[in-house]
Parts: sequence; C-alpha cells; structure tokens
Amino acid sequence: MKKLLVSALLLTVLAALGTGCRNTSRLISTGLRVEVVSLDRAADGSVSAAWRVANPNVVAYLISETSHKIYLDGILVGTIHDTEPLGVPASANADRTTPLKGGAAAGARALTEAIARGSAGYRVDSQITIRVYDEMLEKAVLTNSGTVAVTTK
Repeated sequence: MKKLLVSALLLTVLAALGTGCRNTSRLISTGLRVEVVSLDRAADGSVSAAWRVANPNVVAYLISETSHKIYLDGILVGTIHDTEPLGVPASANADRTTPLKGGAAAGARALTEAIARGSAGYRVDSQITIRVYDEMLEKAVLTNSGTVAVTTK
C-alpha cells in the first residue's frame, strides 16, 4: 500500500512540475486572429492593406507591435511591420490600414492577377506582441487564411 501511495504522490509532483514551466503566450492569445480585409493598389503603385485583429474573448488586449507576411494564392506579396499600439476591446475588432512593403516580382504579378479577378485567397502569418502588464510582454504567432478583396484606387 505504501508503494502505491508513494508512486501516486511522485506522479502528482512530476505533473505539477511539468505544468509550472509552461509558456503562457499560447493561453494569452487563444482566440485572437488577424484578418486581411482588403488590399488596395494606388495609382503610384503603392499598396495598402486593411487588416484587423478579431478578439472573441471577454478581455481587452493592448498590442504594442505587429508583423505580418501576406500571401496571395501562396505567393508572398508583402510585409507589414507596425509599432503603433493597438487597443483591441473585449468581444470586438480593431481595424487598421497600413502600407504593404516589399514583395518580389512574383508578388507583384500575383497582386495584378488578383486585381483583375477582384479578390484572392490569402494567408497571413503574424507575430503580435501583447502588453500584459506594464513592462511585461508576450509574443504570439498567429496564422489565418480566407478571401480578400483586391482593388485599385
């Protein structure tokens, strides 16, 4: 009986130690998603991306920095790096429009083809930095996909 009790106690202690070293960033960012709302190419050739952070959770978030890689039909068309803080209310969305940077010739062709069709399938790979408390930051990696409107201004 003592061996069974000692074994059970040992397993409980090991389980408790394993959970004490968990990374909480996945828990903090659960449910958050970044969506690309539209891509617009101006007459001068610059491209702006309208994007949002969707928050289905019952807590608000303060996002201090974001980086996004946007792909159309599997081809990288550009990146965004935004250091302006973004408040995301509980059970709501926060929208932003930002210039899209970079993108190789293949990305420019994919964008031109998407403009001709009016939309395209997209994937966005995002890294967001969430300000949890004062100077405490948590980084989260998010991926989302869908269909986005692609137009010219």
